[in-house]
Amino acid sequence: MKRLVRQLVLAALSISLTCSTAFTAEPVKGRREELLRQMRSLAEETKIKCDGSDCQPELVKSPVFRYDDQPRRFIDATVWAWTSQGYPVAFQKIEAKLHQSTGEPQWGYCFTSLTEDKLSVEWSSGRTFRSTEPGISWDLVPAASAPASRSADRRRQARDIVRGFAGRIVIDPKTNRSAEMRLLPTPMFEYDDVESGLLRGAVFGFVVYGTNPDVLVLLEVRNQDGKSQWHFAAARLTTGGITLNYQEKKVWEAEFVRPGTAPYPTWTFFPTPRTPVAGEETP
Repeated sequence: MKRLVRQLVLAALSISLTCSTAFTAEPVKGRREELLRQMRSLAEETKIKCDGSDCQPELVKSPVFRYDDQPRRFIDATVWAWTSQGYPVAFQKIEAKLHQSTGEPQWGYCFTSLTEDKLSVEWSSGRTFRSTEPGISWDLVPAASAPASRSADRRRQARDIVRGFAGRIVIDPKTNRSAEMRLLPTPMFEYDDVESGLLRGAVFGFVVYGTNPDVLVLLEVRNQDGKSQWHFAAARLTTGGITLNYQEKKVWEAEFVRPGTAPYPTWTFFPTPRTPVAGEETP
């Protein structure tokens, strides 16, 4: 009899926990869907033009990455990509966040150029930005194998190559505080050659907090001296000072910059007011 009672109690508890989880999950799912809808709308309202060239940036309709960053008080965040003829032109982070000091709900924008062209950008708030330098510069990946002839093999090559990179970020130069960066093992974005259909390149992210990409590493098959070779480029999405090494040799760096001096030559960031979604919880 006691055994039967115990089984009934355990069954009741199980049903209660299942129902509780279901009731909790539905509002969370609803908030995420609403935030995604709003972030998509903000991305669609971002207008980008190439200055002095005929490239036509087009927004990829879905975010290429969705991430979290609780130390920086982000509720939700996404990365959006613009391409021209399939090649990446720009990335933009849109973050639903809370002000670090006041807790005020904000949208955070962080835009970076991924092209050798100059870009002009306009947001729905009336804010504008024009890059004054090429967003990226391509360099040969030292001692990389020749690009494979099959897309699947190129994907494997790109993942192998990017693991040779290591990043370190200076968070506070006054105290010399720095941290090793972590590689997101899966590329945030991959793109194919328009004519051949072969995998042409991939964009990877390195992070410090959560899964928030602070620097992008692009790997691309490019022609040089009449043959195809793997090249890399990097773009920052943070004011922190970054050093990238490849196989323990420094190959790229970006100095620490003060947040109050934005915009910068190739990227910018800024906040705007945000209306919280129903039932929003602070981190």
